[in-house]
Parts: sequence; structure tokens; C-alpha cells
Amino acid sequence: MLRLRAIRPDDFMVFGDGQLIGGIRLAHERAPAVWLWNVTPAIPSAPFGEATTLELAKQRFSAEWEAFKAKCGPEKLAKAFAEMNWANRPDRYRW
Repeated sequence: MLRLRAIRPDDFMVFGDGQLIGGIRLAHERAPAVWLWNVTPAIPSAPFGEATTLELAKQRFSAEWEAFKAKCGPEKLAKAFAEMNWANRPDRYRW
């Protein structure tokens, strides 16, 4: 099940099974504003897109995430998550 964590109003991190897998945000800089979503593992052809509502963005993200997982397979995703988690580790930014 996918879960959203708000970073600020209209900007969310998306988690699947406790792992950061992407983001959804309202692009106020666009006219009209649209919801942008993206899958973050650094694997070629990671999906991204846009939607007119947050609910539609969540639906599209979910559908594309499931297709992406099936296409990549668990080994490739595990490697991408390991690299992503290493790069984002809390101690990386200590002085």
C-alpha cells in the first residue's frame, strides 16, 4: 500500500512498504497548476507524469509504480533502493 508524507502543503513524498519510492507535488509555476508525480529509483525509464487533481495523480502514480515494479523485478529495485538509501543516509551531512 502506498502512503503519502507531506513535506509542505501540496508537496508529498510517496512511500511503499516503508521505502521512499517517489513524489507528488502541485506545480504552482504552471498555468494552470498541475500535479506532477515521479518514481525516484535511479533506473532508466522510471515513470513520471502529470494530472489535474491529486486523486488522479495518486491513481496514475500507483498504476505506473506497479507496472514499473513488474518490469524491473525485485533484484534491480533492491539494488536501486540500496544505492538511493546509501546516498540519503542521515550521517552523510554531518560535519
